[in-house]
Amino acid sequence: MLHYDDILVNIVGEFGTYQKIALFLLGIGGTVPSALLVISPVFLLATTDSWCIVPDRYKISKRVCFNNITESCEDLVKHLIIPKETRNFGCKSVLVFDQCRRYNISYDSVTDYSEAYIDQYLNNTETMKCDLGWEYDTSQYKSTVSQEFDLVCDRFYLNALASSVYMLGMLGGSVILVIFFGQFGRMDQFMMSYILLIVTGILEAFSPNYVVFAVLRFFMAAGQYGIFISAFTLVSEYVGPTKRAITGMIYMAHLSVGYMILAGYAYFIRDWWILQLVIVVPCIMFLSYYWIIPESPRWLISVGRTEKAVETIKLFARVNKVTIPEDLFNQDLDSDDDIIHFHEKTYSGNQNNYCCADLLRYPNLRLKFLILCYNWAITSLVYYGISFDTSSLGGNAYLNVLFAGAVEIPAYISGMILMDVPRIGRRRSLLIAWGLVGVACSVLAFIPTCGGNYRVRLALVLLGKFGITCAFGMVRVYAAEIFPTPLRSEGLAMCSVCAYTGGILAPQLILMGELWKPLPKLIYGITSIIAGILVIYLPETRGKQLSETIEKAEQFGKKVKKHRVSSKTNDIEESRLLK
Repeated sequence: MLHYDDILVNIVGEFGTYQKIALFLLGIGGTVPSALLVISPVFLLATTDSWCIVPDRYKISKRVCFNNITESCEDLVKHLIIPKETRNFGCKSVLVFDQCRRYNISYDSVTDYSEAYIDQYLNNTETMKCDLGWEYDTSQYKSTVSQEFDLVCDRFYLNALASSVYMLGMLGGSVILVIFFGQFGRMDQFMMSYILLIVTGILEAFSPNYVVFAVLRFFMAAGQYGIFISAFTLVSEYVGPTKRAITGMIYMAHLSVGYMILAGYAYFIRDWWILQLVIVVPCIMFLSYYWIIPESPRWLISVGRTEKAVETIKLFARVNKVTIPEDLFNQDLDSDDDIIHFHEKTYSGNQNNYCCADLLRYPNLRLKFLILCYNWAITSLVYYGISFDTSSLGGNAYLNVLFAGAVEIPAYISGMILMDVPRIGRRRSLLIAWGLVGVACSVLAFIPTCGGNYRVRLALVLLGKFGITCAFGMVRVYAAEIFPTPLRSEGLAMCSVCAYTGGILAPQLILMGELWKPLPKLIYGITSIIAGILVIYLPETRGKQLSETIEKAEQFGKKVKKHRVSSKTNDIEESRLLK
């Protein structure tokens, strides 16, 4: 029996020229649009100052300006029609115009008015909720989703809900990918996911109301997830077994390119719907991949399409400038699939009759499973929380996103290097990453946003983003090495669900910052420190053989008590003497 992995390792090459080209193309097509869409709410859903629309606003302005009471006429008019409230900005409390109330004022009430009686006039004027809508500050953004659908005051929570719906859509995407696309190949999944994303993404730009916007956002996220995971699967199946970890990290590193591109797009495009179209419409060119990038040979072999698989393997060899023996394919091909794609098995059942409950049946395995689930959830909570909340830094929002994206490249590289250092390994690498996140976020929580603290806050955010990006990649490699082969798919699937949960909660946690500004960062810091402490209880997997059975996984990392070891040694010694 001829195994696919043996062909890659011994003949074609585990990571030759063709695989590198495919990694580049799929990295751009699979991750850059994903990054653009996931982080786009920073600009699409940006909040701006708003004020109530007042009846006869321009007639009042014309009268006051005509009397030429003051040089800053428009400021005086706003002072006349909009009350002020005290708001805490970290360093001090200041008076700002109320976004949800206005004075009950009309044109007729401003008949005899002079600057000397402003305070007396306002003290005798009652306030009321905005009843005619809002007008917005358009000095930075010409339009945003928040402005389009009036997501302010009693509807302000809908802003964060839209981001949570997107993350929920990614969870839904994993279900759609399995139930509806499961019988198709990797490239077919890639194409169908792109069609779903393009159609819903374009329609979203013309949403007539918030409900339609949110529903389309859910399905667009499902398509984005399908693109990301199908391209990742293709990349993993193109390369040999010893190159999959580094290939996966390089693939993930392409996300940072998307973040940096988004900063440039948003700087020059200040209308949300145009920015949405600029992100989505160019994705049409990635449909050409159907004719450029071949189907996975591993999948083709698994479904019996060996002739097509042989053609693809020969293509690999030609580009890699390798000669294949003429009689190589006289034997039957087998996929020898030691990659277990948990996305395909989560909802389709397990042929070995194992289930998720088995992960909780054994005490040592249960402990490792729960620790990994918590780690996955916190990586998503903190990663997306920091990414979505860059506007709270102050300073230039576009530079903030640019820097946050750029720092991911050295983070992924550092993660790859640290995990393979003999004295550090997987566990200590993850400990270092969580330590960086915990310290950076905890300190950041108490650095005021005002004053000259922008650079300090930016440095702490970038340090936290560096650490959480490292943890984001590390914990996924670590989990795959800890779970036993019969339960690897189930373990990764459940960890993935926990990660989606963290992503869904991230926007809501940012929203809670309205109650107390330091709260989100403080929670990031505390939960990260707890994650690091829990990692101590996980075994080191670097250089270790993967557990092939549940029994071995249960024993792996379990500490043996000394008195038991001594007793066993004495028994062996007594047996030897009797002989």
